[in-house]
Amino acid sequence: MAKAPHKDEAPIDWRALLLDRGLIAMTLVTALCGAACWYFRGRDAFLDSLVSDLGTLVDILPKMALAFVTAALVQLLVPREFITRWLGERAGYKGVAIATGVGVITPGGPMMSYPIVSAMQKAGAGRSVLIAYLTSWETLGFQRILSWEFPLMGVEYSLIRTVASIPLPFIAAWCSFRLPPDPAPVADAASDKTGA
Repeated sequence: MAKAPHKDEAPIDWRALLLDRGLIAMTLVTALCGAACWYFRGRDAFLDSLVSDLGTLVDILPKMALAFVTAALVQLLVPREFITRWLGERAGYKGVAIATGVGVITPGGPMMSYPIVSAMQKAGAGRSVLIAYLTSWETLGFQRILSWEFPLMGVEYSLIRTVASIPLPFIAAWCSFRLPPDPAPVADAASDKTGA
């Protein structure tokens, strides 16, 4: 017996995915770059680049898959009410401070942080909080500091740069607070009411 789809599940719109303007634009840019590489640098350079890029893709895909699965599980494990209360737009600078702290301790590269941001956004986290998280992760991430800055730039440089960067997530969030509200939560609320 077939399992009934979950109330919140929507069927995948393959046509919308394939006709996505961003995907079409990236495909065209990639094709143009490939043709230019073939024309100006020759067939061998094109094939060498293609093999190298495919190797990078094979290396990255498992990490991306795990990051998206982790983000989806976090979204399921953490109740939406909790996210909205502590990390929603109305949480204010309390949410910004929490997001900044989480950004500092988030390991890994963009393959880990951006799926988390996507999941948190879907779970009800506010725009300013997500901006603070990303700013903190990019400027204050401890893994980057310990792995790259301390060994390559020295302790003094790393400490000065880190201390100077502490206000940045709060400044970014403050700028976001001053912008018009994101219309997405309103649309989500309206769809929730109509779906109820």
